Amino acid sequence: MSVRWDPLLTAATAEELHSRLAGARVRGLTLDRDGRRVIVHMRDQTLVLELHPLRGWLSLLPPNEALEAARPYAGTVRRVHAPPDESILVLVLRPVRGAEPLELVIEMIGNRWNAIVVASKSGAIRHVLYPRRDRKRVLEVGTLYEPPTPTKRLGLDQPLDQEQWSRLAASAHESEEASRSEILRGIAWTSSINVGALLGPDGWEAWNRMIAPEGWGAFLVDMPSGPQPYPCPVPPQPSRPLPTLLEAFRVGRESEPDAEPRASLLVPPALVRDLERRRKDARRKVRALRRERDGLEEPGSIRGIGDLILARFAQIPRGAESVILRDFEGQAVEVQMDPSSSVQENADRYYRQAARLERAWERVPRLLGEAEEDEARCSALLEKVRRGEVEPDSLARIPRAQRPREGSSGTGGESPLPYRRFLSSGGLEIRVGKGARQNDDLTFHHSSPRDVWLHVRQAPGAHVILRWAGEGPPPRNDLAEAATLAAVHSSARHSGSVPVAWTRRKYVRKPRGASPGTVIPERVQTVFVAPDPGIVDRLAPAD
Repeated sequence: MSVRWDPLLTAATAEELHSRLAGARVRGLTLDRDGRRVIVHMRDQTLVLELHPLRGWLSLLPPNEALEAARPYAGTVRRVHAPPDESILVLVLRPVRGAEPLELVIEMIGNRWNAIVVASKSGAIRHVLYPRRDRKRVLEVGTLYEPPTPTKRLGLDQPLDQEQWSRLAASAHESEEASRSEILRGIAWTSSINVGALLGPDGWEAWNRMIAPEGWGAFLVDMPSGPQPYPCPVPPQPSRPLPTLLEAFRVGRESEPDAEPRASLLVPPALVRDLERRRKDARRKVRALRRERDGLEEPGSIRGIGDLILARFAQIPRGAESVILRDFEGQAVEVQMDPSSSVQENADRYYRQAARLERAWERVPRLLGEAEEDEARCSALLEKVRRGEVEPDSLARIPRAQRPREGSSGTGGESPLPYRRFLSSGGLEIRVGKGARQNDDLTFHHSSPRDVWLHVRQAPGAHVILRWAGEGPPPRNDLAEAATLAAVHSSARHSGSVPVAWTRRKYVRKPRGASPGTVIPERVQTVFVAPDPGIVDRLAPAD
């Protein structure tokens, strides 16, 4: 559960922080909306306030490099204070040179906790953790900061005598619940934390002892909601004394179930998310490479088919789509042939496929090992982050996964081609568009009218060009490979069977004013293929 802040705890904490931080050199401020926390980066220490509904802890940590999102500020802590009878903590910052004086206002009121950086002289809001606008207050950058409406409870501006206390208690008609409500509504410095200690006949004396700063100490109270730092005991709840309130915050925070180490408070959530995303990408890559490795054919058997074609050259009729041959051990083997190619060209096709498989058998295990190592490193690092064993600045130095923008070459040289190039098993070039605008460029500026154009039906995806100028349809195997590349580079890549439209490029036109990548093909035929991600590696780039 979250630590609860009331006016008494806020005032005592402000007093202790002032004694610890007055004069401390400030280097920057971080208002971290993602992590719901405020960080004051100082030369000798780091102050962190967790403004999450289920936390609310305050921590004073060793010095650390300011986070990437920190706002630099060269100054010193002049004063730490709390407005009377308010759960508001104020750090007054004095500039070293040039900058303007600032006030960091931490509001811990109800369920609308917030942090506001205010220019001391003008009162204008410079930064705000959660911008808000309602009928009473506007908390937005550039507006004047308006503090919450004062409570105006008794005992704030003038001393509260015992007669006033007795009248207030008597008006509750001797009901404990009514007395509790009257005290909370009418008496300054009271809250749901301490009101139980004020309900007895000596409530006025207990209240006077409680609000006297000279009597403040540091205790960790065992409240039903969880451990609660407080400057005094609040019977009937058990409590234990500690040296300082900061120590009470530390012990209370660490006693919570599944509490993250305090050092992890300084790790930017964006870096952790990037590390988690990198681990997720590595896991996905590991799965894909394992599937590809398990699906790789043996290059020796493919090369053996090429050898068999050349050895049984005379037995193969020209134009055959398949032929039954006896292998070197006398077994019958059915061999698929390209009827438009010669016997020698068919043998060469199998040799090229075997060479690609040999390269894949060398490449895929290496890439798989690298991906597995990357996943293990990310998992180990995330575990260290959760244990607080990683310095934030060292985590920030970890290279993030680079995702180049569409169409960028990353070399600073001339513009890259708008497509990726592949070589079909039959030796034909296949071009795959890199994006919507690149699809248009590929289709209308990097292909000839007689080439074959392909695109997945009824789904976004890449335009694919199969370079084929011959009469009639292209070879069936090459067309299937080009269609598979189109399926893999589309939103239908996870489907079991994908319909791919194909036609001659001269029958593809672009309507006037159509969005990038939008075209109208005519005289379309359809081929059905199963998306196979491994085809990207099997069809070696033509360049």
